[in-house]
Amino acid sequence: MEAITLQNLFLQAVLEKDSFSIEKLSQHIKAPNNLTPAESLAIYHNNVVGNLSNTLVSIYPVCCQLLGEKFFNATGLKFIEKFPCLSPDLGDYGEEFADFLANFEPVKDLPYLSDVARLEWHWHRIFAGENTNGLDFQTLGEIPQEKWGELIFYLPKNSVLLESIYPIHRIWQVNQSDYQGDEVVSLDEGGVKIFLWRQGYDMRIDLPKDDEWELLTVFQGNYPVEIICEKLVDVESEVDVGLLLPLFVQRGWITNFSIVGVGFN
Repeated sequence: MEAITLQNLFLQAVLEKDSFSIEKLSQHIKAPNNLTPAESLAIYHNNVVGNLSNTLVSIYPVCCQLLGEKFFNATGLKFIEKFPCLSPDLGDYGEEFADFLANFEPVKDLPYLSDVARLEWHWHRIFAGENTNGLDFQTLGEIPQEKWGELIFYLPKNSVLLESIYPIHRIWQVNQSDYQGDEVVSLDEGGVKIFLWRQGYDMRIDLPKDDEWELLTVFQGNYPVEIICEKLVDVESEVDVGLLLPLFVQRGWITNFSIVGVGFN
């Protein structure tokens, strides 16, 4: 039997506990004297599941706290059955967890849980992501005025815009180990728009105002300033780009730029 076939059988036997694969693979492996081939493969399966369960706990600590460790681990097992790990890096595992929770019947009474999970996933990825250099003000200052409309401004590479109809930022906040204050969160507080990003080694949860959110959303399209202004005019937006752009730069929400047809970023 070819090596690739054996490897696929091993994956199916270990990850999915597929009975056919276990039976076929048993013909090609030698187990310890006190174990059957199936029992030996079960050890690998348990190790894999244990590592994936621990990974989910480390990425989704707030969800774990909200559900309780036992319930969360049981939920994690259901997720692992449906979504095996396909990457050698455990840090890549668990992206589908938020969508899984949104359709998982046992947690239907916690409708905000999937959005909390989505916040935790992006926190995890941004925290471990690539460093972003600050804006090069000197080079930006050398751009002639007639080229300003062709400037493309970029949000930090490690950033994401999140929106929820629930106050997930408060739910996340009160479930931090160092939190001090009122631990009661009312869902009647309403939804939230979050700009989640990393500034150096510091993670940031910023809550943009409506006009700031609108401009951040447009910036995600990597349009030149001239096109951005035209788009906002077309939808009769009240966003003042000239007022907000310097504010974005000051806050660190803009970290790079380019000019149409010229590679600066």
